[in-house]
Amino acid sequence: MKDLKALLQRFLPLLGAVLLLGASFFPYQEKKGRLRIVPGLWPAAESLLVAGDLQILPPNRFQIIEIPWASAVTRAFGSGAADVVVVTLDGALRMREAGQKLKVLKVLYRSAGADAVLARHEIQRMQDLKGKRVGVERSAGSYLLVNALESAGMTMAEIEAIPMFQSEMEPALEGGQVEAVVVMDPWLKKLSRAGTHSLYDSSQLKVPIMYLLVASERACKSSREELVALLKVQAEMTDKIWVGKPFLGMDAVLRRENLNAAELTSCLGRLRPLNNAENAEMLKQLPQLALQIEEQMIRTGIIKSKLADSQWIDDSFTKEEHP
Repeated sequence: MKDLKALLQRFLPLLGAVLLLGASFFPYQEKKGRLRIVPGLWPAAESLLVAGDLQILPPNRFQIIEIPWASAVTRAFGSGAADVVVVTLDGALRMREAGQKLKVLKVLYRSAGADAVLARHEIQRMQDLKGKRVGVERSAGSYLLVNALESAGMTMAEIEAIPMFQSEMEPALEGGQVEAVVVMDPWLKKLSRAGTHSLYDSSQLKVPIMYLLVASERACKSSREELVALLKVQAEMTDKIWVGKPFLGMDAVLRRENLNAAELTSCLGRLRPLNNAENAEMLKQLPQLALQIEEQMIRTGIIKSKLADSQWIDDSFTKEEHP
C-alpha cells in the first residue's frame, strides 16, 4: 500500500503535465449552436419559412422560430433568443435605440400598399379620425400612422391610439372598440373581406416601408458561413414564391397566412422584392433614409433622441453571396 502511494505521488505530476500539454494542442471547443432565425409572420417572412418547411435550410445548422407579433420578434432579438430577424427600417431604428447590437445585411422587400390605415364605412377621410380610436401595433404601425396623420395635417395627439396585436384588430372593428386600424398583410387582406376601406397606405409614403434582414453582431462574427448561405437560400426562395405560379410548400403558406391562393397572390403583389443591384443601391441609401425617418420619429415621440452614429449596415455578406 505504501509502495502504491509512493508510485502515485511520483507519477501524478507527470500525468498532470501530460494532460496540460494535451489540452494546449487540443483545446476544448464549445459545440456551435444553430443559427436561430425569427422572421415573423407576414408575407415578407415566407421565403425563410418555406425554406425551413422544406428543410432547404438544414435543421442541424438553422432553427426557424415562428413568432407572429412584430413586437415579440424584436424582443426575442433583444433578449438574445434570436440571431436573425426580419424587421422594417423603423423597427430597426427602435431596436438600435434600445441598445441592440445589430447589422442590416440586406433590404429584402419594399411595401407597395402592403400596410394601410383601414376604417369602418362611416369614416371617409383621415380628417374624420379626429377624436376617434385607432388600433395600432406600436412596433409595426406607428410609422405609417404618423405619416397618414401628417398627410391630413393632423398629429397623434388628435386621435386615441389603442395598442393591440394584428389579430385583435378585426374583432375590435366589428365590436366597435375602434373606428380604424393600422394593419399589414396578411391581416390587411383578411380585413378587406369585412367591407373596410383604406384611408392611406404605404404606397403614399415618401420614405417607403422596407423589410430588412438583420443579424446580431455576435452572429456576424461567429456564423458568417451560415449567414451567407441563408441569404442565398432567401433569394432563391423569393424567386420561386414571387413568380406568380404554384410552388412547392405553397399549401403550408396558405395555412400559415390563412389565405386562399388568389389572396396570397394579391398580398405578394403589394410587396416588391429587390434584386441584387437594387439591394446594393438601397443599402447605400439606407443611412440617409434612416436619418429622415429618425428625425420624424423623434419629432413625434416614437423614439426619444438621436441615435449614435455606428456601423450598423454590412453589405459584405451579400457581396460574398454574389461575388
